[in-house]
Amino acid sequence: MNKGDHPNFTDKDQEIQYWKNLAEQYFLDADRIQKESDEFISESQQLEKEYEATIDQNEKKIKEFTIANNRLQNEVDSYRIKIEQYNKEVNSLENEIVTYKNDKMQMTQYIRELEQKNDDLERSRRIIEESIQGIESAFNSAIERNAILESEVDEKETLKEKLQRLLDERRELQQELQVKERCPDNERIVNGYKTPPIVDSNRLKENETQTTPSKRKMQRYKTFHKVTAFFRKRRFNTNTTM
Repeated sequence: MNKGDHPNFTDKDQEIQYWKNLAEQYFLDADRIQKESDEFISESQQLEKEYEATIDQNEKKIKEFTIANNRLQNEVDSYRIKIEQYNKEVNSLENEIVTYKNDKMQMTQYIRELEQKNDDLERSRRIIEESIQGIESAFNSAIERNAILESEVDEKETLKEKLQRLLDERRELQQELQVKERCPDNERIVNGYKTPPIVDSNRLKENETQTTPSKRKMQRYKTFHKVTAFFRKRRFNTNTTM
């Protein structure tokens, strides 16, 4: 306290009382401050204990969080490894997809080429079938003509055989007639001979020739029917095989 801070006193008692009051005030302030200090220290100790407990709890939590963090970090690392593996698999699958797309495009192009070739082969097959049908028709006509010629040849051979047989019979009859003409008429009558009828070879040949066209027509019909049935069966077997 500075000297100019205290008042002027008129006597000693007033000054003593002043200083006494001031000292009491200081003591009261000191007690109050001591109490506040004690309370502050007590509160500080309490707070310190609370802070220590809180620190312990926080340290435990920090340890728990650290453990959890480590565990989560391990999980993150594991997930990162899995993600890397998945990314590799995805890249591999994407490459496979690209390969499959390329293969699909190639297969589509190949299928188109096969379809084009198939169309060409189908056209060629139709042309060949038409050619075969033409050949078969010509072949059938040739077979029919051949069959007719063969039947005519057979008929000629048959006619030759019949003619030769008739000529032989005529010769035999003429020989018999000559023998019988040499014998007397009475002897022929006694022996029971009658005059044989005269055989006209020209008429026999004419009769044989008149009956020949119907037989020829029937034989041609049978031959044509057999040849037609043969080629129908052959065409049916060819269509079934295709």
